[in-house]
Amino acid sequence: MIKYVLPLLLSSTMMGASADTFINFEANGVYPKGKYALGTLELQYGYKTGDNKKSWYISAGPVATDTAFTDELEYSFGGFLGGSYRFDNKTGVYGEIFADTEETVVGKTGFTYTF
Repeated sequence: MIKYVLPLLLSSTMMGASADTFINFEANGVYPKGKYALGTLELQYGYKTGDNKKSWYISAGPVATDTAFTDELEYSFGGFLGGSYRFDNKTGVYGEIFADTEETVVGKTGFTYTF
C-alpha cells in the first residue's frame, strides 16, 4: 500500500503556492439492511487547489476501523485523491479514490446538477 500512498504524498509537496492546506475529520458508518457492519474514523491532512472550472485535492492520515465482528479497533494509514470538473454553471462531474495500508481501495464518481 505504501507504493500507492507515498507517490501521492510526494506529489502534494510539488504543488504551486496557490494550494490550500486543510484538515478533515470524517466519521463513516455502514449499515446494510439496517444492521451495523463497519465504522471508520479518519483524520486527514491535505492540500486542495482549483478554479471555477476544475479542482483537485490530495490528503492522507490515520484511519481507525471498527467492525461488528471484531472486539478492537484496527488502525491503518490512508489517503484520498479526488477532483471535479464543471462543464458550465449548472453541471459537473467529480471523482475520488481512497486507498489504505490494509489494501482497501474505494472509488466513487458522480454527476452534479445545480438548481
